[in-house]
Amino acid sequence: MRAIKIPEDYKYIAVFLTMRCNLNCSFCLNSIDKNIDFNRLKFKEIGGQEWVNALNRIQTRSDIPISFCGGEPFLHKDFIHIINYLKPELNIDILTNLNWGESNIRKFIQEIEPERIKRNTPYPSIRVSYHPEEMGDGESLIKNVKLLQDAGFNIGIESVMYPHPNQIEAIEQMAIKCRNNGISFRPKSFTGVYSGTDDIGRPFSILHGNYSKYPGCTLNNELKSSLCKTSEFILGPDGNVYRCHRDLFSEEFPIGNITNPNFELQDIFRSCNKYGQCHPCDVKVKTNYKQELGHTSVEIKEIS
Repeated sequence: MRAIKIPEDYKYIAVFLTMRCNLNCSFCLNSIDKNIDFNRLKFKEIGGQEWVNALNRIQTRSDIPISFCGGEPFLHKDFIHIINYLKPELNIDILTNLNWGESNIRKFIQEIEPERIKRNTPYPSIRVSYHPEEMGDGESLIKNVKLLQDAGFNIGIESVMYPHPNQIEAIEQMAIKCRNNGISFRPKSFTGVYSGTDDIGRPFSILHGNYSKYPGCTLNNELKSSLCKTSEFILGPDGNVYRCHRDLFSEEFPIGNITNPNFELQDIFRSCNKYGQCHPCDVKVKTNYKQELGHTSVEIKEIS
């Protein structure tokens, strides 16, 4: 099978093993209750050996790991197999809620060497998301993270600063608990619209995130055409390759499939007529993989 060389200006390899999740946070795109246009159960998933064969074609720099995400990647039946059979040259990051159950965490510890998921970076290789409305006070999460940390895994906790007062307070408490337990903790800014009512019942709606680089690019009913180039290699659960997160979640406009032996990644601008519906993750001004501020996942030009 043809090797897949990651372009020099690429910053991220996102492998969505599954869109399924064992949590149902109200503000998540992946929510089975809040987003009627998105069905996380409809995505076809390829098997573990197919993933291994396909991902082992990748040639990338050591600072661009394979990031397993979802959904909850652990729900893929072959999750451990995939990690163990990736070629050693491919570094690994995991984005997870760690809601696996203690027995599965201990199995993970027994079957995977900590050094396989450990790199010299300013952030942990295993990044665990804390969601107060689904995880309560987070005491069980602390316990599970400590199991992996004590076993030698490079792990930390992150939490999206969803601006509901109860959520913010719980996250502040979690930050203290992490500090007291010697666990890395990072707050993550909320991206998207927060709607509610103020203390006298007046409705409001606020768009969170800096989208100043491409005005009108997201959550806009007016669509425009443009040329767009990504800096991310985005793979759906079925192996399809997508230009951006909007296309991934909509299952539209795949540019190929990584299981195709002739697939070749092209670092080019592609025409798009969905400017205005860009996913916030692609166009928000944020930090890159080196934690440097000012990055957006896509470059857009010739907007009309």
